[in-house]
Parts: sequence; structure tokens; C-alpha cells
Amino acid sequence: MDFGLESVEKSWLEFAMRIEQGEPVSVTEITNYLRQLVHGDNLLQRVWVRGEISGWRVSQSGHAYFTLKDEQSQIGVVMWKERLAKLRETPNEGEKVLVLGSIRGSRRDGKFTAEFQIDAYTIIREIDKGYWQQKYEETKRKLEAEGLFAPERKRRLPFFPHRIGVITSPDGAAIRDIVRIVRERHSGVEIILFPSLVQGEDAPNSLVKAIALANSEEVERIVGKIDVLIIGRGGGSIEDLWAFNEEIVVRAIAESQIPTVSAVGHEVDSTLTDSAADVRAPTPTAAAQMVVPNRQDLLERLWQLEIRLKQAVGNRLRQFREYWRRLSERRFFTDPLSLLADFRQDVDRFSVRLEALTQNSLAQKRRQLLELSHRLTSCSPQARLTQWRERLSRYADAIRSFAEFVLNQRRRKVEILSGKLEALSPFAVLQRGYALVCDPNTGRVLTRTSHFAAEQQVEVILADGKLKVTVDEVMKSDETANRTDI
Repeated sequence: MDFGLESVEKSWLEFAMRIEQGEPVSVTEITNYLRQLVHGDNLLQRVWVRGEISGWRVSQSGHAYFTLKDEQSQIGVVMWKERLAKLRETPNEGEKVLVLGSIRGSRRDGKFTAEFQIDAYTIIREIDKGYWQQKYEETKRKLEAEGLFAPERKRRLPFFPHRIGVITSPDGAAIRDIVRIVRERHSGVEIILFPSLVQGEDAPNSLVKAIALANSEEVERIVGKIDVLIIGRGGGSIEDLWAFNEEIVVRAIAESQIPTVSAVGHEVDSTLTDSAADVRAPTPTAAAQMVVPNRQDLLERLWQLEIRLKQAVGNRLRQFREYWRRLSERRFFTDPLSLLADFRQDVDRFSVRLEALTQNSLAQKRRQLLELSHRLTSCSPQARLTQWRERLSRYADAIRSFAEFVLNQRRRKVEILSGKLEALSPFAVLQRGYALVCDPNTGRVLTRTSHFAAEQQVEVILADGKLKVTVDEVMKSDETANRTDI
């Protein structure tokens, strides 16, 4: 609730009388009285306060709370989320700022206190030249580390551009100076203006859009290819020129497909676009002079080149005439046959040497042929066949002798082994009256009484045949009674 000055004065008088009379007052009464004093002062409803931010905090509801302090005092500040959203940049802890707001009583746990706080409308950084320079250096170091200012990225400007693009304010002096200089130097050069803001909050985005438009295929299709692009404006303070130090503008210039000339401010001014552009011009006027050659200078240069060309052609013709004169006086032209005398003698000497070498070579070939003929006779197929027959006969006799020797050895060894086998054969034992008893089903030889049972059919093998026998009784001898059956 707001109170006018009269109400505040009346309340103050009543409150003062109560205090003078020694009447106690409540906490709420004295707090409300202080609130009335503050709210009733129109000067405190829209006041700029300078200080340093401390304890910056944004609550879950989106409202910002912080303390604004100086060397001796501090005061709380609240900024509602709808106002906070309109700030261009969020302030940082410890940053010096200017806060525009109204002074009102502070609430704690839903109750008013004797403390006060600022209801902030907006926050502005208290920026000086040092801030701009610091921000300039930070952006420069970042982009320089990425190689945007590298010398190898720079491109040469075309010697004679047919079409120039200019990005600047249509109402500024820069475009007028550029048009005037270009028309003075060469009226045949076409100038395409891409209007843009060059100062203010919206200037960076406007410059970036203009650069993109100049590089677009649509512009090339409508007006033709732009050979070089001039970006700039007239002079001003560092704040006025700051749009040309913004990172998005510097990157747009570095990425431009068209060679660029940065012409911002006066000769003493320096911006980051100067480092990113292919060429830096101290002023827009100088940029036009760099880009467009002077027509009179070109004509003068052509005239000088024409003179130099005529002189060079004349000198070359004189040199060729002198050269051909000296050649015509040489022996090659006056007596050309005399130059062949030495070659003729060389041909004669080579002919004699060639004939001698031919004769020697033929004689050597004849000797080689005779020697080969003798070798061929000694190596005729008939002679070789006779030699191989004799050798084959010797080999056959040796093989027969060796075979008979081996067969005799094998026969003697077989006879010895046959005698041993005969001696070890069980059938030889049968010749001496022994017999073998076998199981007729399995063919197993039965050698123990434990292998037999009464009424068992067995087969008895003799030296000259077999017997089928039925066992009537199995009798064990005393000697084998205690032995284990096999």
C-alpha cells in the first residue's frame, strides 16, 4: 500500500508524539512506519544503485536473489524472472553493475522486517574502457588459436574487379565515400550495396546476414558474381565499433567465399574483422582505392608497357639480325663440303677395320664349326647306343649274380626257420603219441580238470585225425588238487 507525503508526515507526527510521551510501540508498528517512509518517497521508487554483485542465486521459480555491496554497506536485491529473462547478459559474481529498481521493505518468513531490499527492474554492467579491451583480447586469443587469423588463409584481391559488394549502413558516410572514390577511379565498376546495421545490439546479426547474402547463389544468379567484398563503417568509439569485434561477425568474414576487405573506423582504429579479412584498409576511402585501380593509372601503365614492348621487340630483332649475319659468315655456309672431309676419312678407316674384323670372325666361326663336327661324330646316336648296350649287359649280369646270391641266402634262412618251426609245432608232438583236447564250440584248448564236466562233449586231436569224446567222470590227482585252476 502506498502512502502520500501528507499521510507520512501525519503518521510521523503521531508516532513521534507517542515516542516523546514514552509510550511503547510494537515491532510491527515501527516496521510499518519505516515502510511508509520508504514507500512514500517517490525518489526511492526509481533509483540507480551502483555496487558489486555478491551471492548471485537463481531460485527454482526463476527469480534471482543477490546482494549489492560496496566498501561499507550492502543491500539485498530481488529480480523477478520476467525481468531477468530480458537481460542481454547474466551478470557474474563480483562484477560491478548499475541496478535500476525501487526500494521496499524486506520480507522474511512471510513477515516484514526492518531491513530493506531493491526490487530490480534491470541490471547494467558498469563497463569502462578496460572491460572492452579485456573482452577484445579474450576473443582475439580464442579465434587466433583456431587459426582464423593465419597468414596462409589470406587471399589476394583481384587486380581488376568488375563487381564490388559493400556491406555498411546505407545512410552512413562510408558508402558515399566508397561510391565517390570508385566512380573517380573507374566508372565501369559495378557497386552492389548490402545494407546492414553497423552499430547497436542488432548490428552483429545484421552484418552476418549481409555477408551470407553476398555469398549466396541467389545473389550470384541475379546480379552476377561479386569479385570482392568491402565491410566497414566510419569512425567512432570502441563501443560504436564493437559489432566488428563480435565472434559471429569475425567467423562470418573468415568463412566468406569472396575475398574481403575490412574498412572499419579511422586509421588508428583496430577491430578483429581487420585480422580475419583478407586485407585491412585503414578507412572506407582507402578500401575503395585498394580494390579499384585508377583508370588513368591503368592507361599510363598500358602506354608504358606499349613503349617497353616496342623497345623489346626492336632489340630482339636487332639481335637476331646480328646473329644470322654471324652465322652466314661461318664455314658451314661458305664451304659446307669441307666440313665432311674428316668424316669421309673416318668412313674409310672404319671400312678397312670392318673388313678385317669380318674376316677374323669368319675364320673363328669355321674353326668352331669343325670342332663341333668332330664332337657330333663322337656323340652320334649309333655310337651312344652301342655304349649303352654294353653298359646294360654289364648291369644285367651284375643284377643276376646279386639276385642268385640273395635267393641262396634267403633259402638257407627259410630252411633254418622251417626246422625250428617244425621242432616247435604242437603237431610234431602229436607224432610222439600226445593229443590235444579242445572245446568243440570255441576251439579253446582244455588243459585242466577244472575245464571239464561230466557228460561234456569234447574234441580230441590226434596226429592223424580227431575224436569226439563224452566225459564220463572228472578225477583230480592229489598233486593238482591244491592248485588254482587256470
